[in-house]
Amino acid sequence: MLDIKKMLDNIDFYVEKLKQKKFDLDKEYFLSLNEKIGKTRIACQDMQTQRNKGADQIGLLMKDKAKNQSEIERLKAEMTQVSEKTKVLEADLSKLEAELKDYMMHMPNIPDEKTPVGKDEDENVVLEYVGEKPTFSFEPKEHHVLGEAMDIIDMERGAKLSGTRFSVLKGAGARLEMAVRNFLFDCSIENGYTPVSVPVLVGRNIMEGTGQLPKFEEDMFRTESNGKELFLIPTAEVPVTNLFREEILQEEQLPIRYSCLSNCFRVEAGSAGKDVKGIFRQHQFDKVEMVRFATPEQSWDEFNSLVGCAKKILDKLNLHYRVVALCTGDLGFSACYCNDLEVWLPGQNRYREISSCSNMLDFQARRANMKYKNKETKKNEYIHTMNGSGMPIGRTIIAIMENYQQPDGSILIPEALKKYLPYEKIDANGQLV
Repeated sequence: MLDIKKMLDNIDFYVEKLKQKKFDLDKEYFLSLNEKIGKTRIACQDMQTQRNKGADQIGLLMKDKAKNQSEIERLKAEMTQVSEKTKVLEADLSKLEAELKDYMMHMPNIPDEKTPVGKDEDENVVLEYVGEKPTFSFEPKEHHVLGEAMDIIDMERGAKLSGTRFSVLKGAGARLEMAVRNFLFDCSIENGYTPVSVPVLVGRNIMEGTGQLPKFEEDMFRTESNGKELFLIPTAEVPVTNLFREEILQEEQLPIRYSCLSNCFRVEAGSAGKDVKGIFRQHQFDKVEMVRFATPEQSWDEFNSLVGCAKKILDKLNLHYRVVALCTGDLGFSACYCNDLEVWLPGQNRYREISSCSNMLDFQARRANMKYKNKETKKNEYIHTMNGSGMPIGRTIIAIMENYQQPDGSILIPEALKKYLPYEKIDANGQLV
């Protein structure tokens, strides 16, 4: 959530910044609503002052109750009227504040000045290329073609069980998945993260804290049992970021770095017809998420370190990739700045996102009320949060299959994975040899 005070102090700046994120801030409505809240709040305070003053007067008159009975009754009747008016004003104030909160909850974070200005993904900016593209003496195949030929990826049976965008990995495919899971989990620990294991079902307020709700509800899987509503998490960012919800940390505790390997669930409502082949875009997938909590002074150093951790993983796998700065029109709802790591997929002959690293500054902390005590000012200030993929298991498998494929249809096991899968390759028949 944005800082209302800063918005009121510089409303035109926020109008322009939010427009870059494709949000049209209704300036007149926003200012008018805040003005109504201010006036109603003052009226409530005035009524409370009258009630306190009346109570004091009645208290003095009660010292000689018999003599002042009529005046006491008059004041009590007057205070009853004041109380009724106060209740009406307080109800009006609550309604206005709820209206403002709802409007603010639909409002995205503003882009940082480092974020390139642009309309959509076509205007993202490539910051660097890392490694060399692999060369092939044959036409490289896409992962789903390789996987089906080897009988290690079964989309048909996945669809039979749960519908489209579900899959079954078997044999060497399942073992490759487990190896990648363990490799990525160990990488996060090597990079200084404390592993956590969290629920994959969370309440609405938790989804609101990180910005998934209310705007993206159609993209979420929702459950209801015995009258209790819960959502399946789209990423471990949601529960991990909310671990310090409604808490005040000490500055000495920061930065905090957590990693989490979890199931993730996404409806992919806005992706109809995209990536329907294979396991690139699934309703259910596993991912290692890296989440950091920092002071404002630590924020950008922590973010750059976060991106560095993601890069190290791809470097270990000897995969070619590029780092991209997302433009304002492609930036996520809660992010003020984002770097995507896009791995080269020779079967698709294109770069595809494999990790997305975002700095939210204090946006999520305001929504989830997460603060730390500044040791110099002694004041409670909002924490900065950031997160990044480290990595999605399915897309990492895709990158390995497409980049390590051989002319005979086999797939070599990367050196970094042999600790977890001690074989040379998956042969064309899907056997580990």
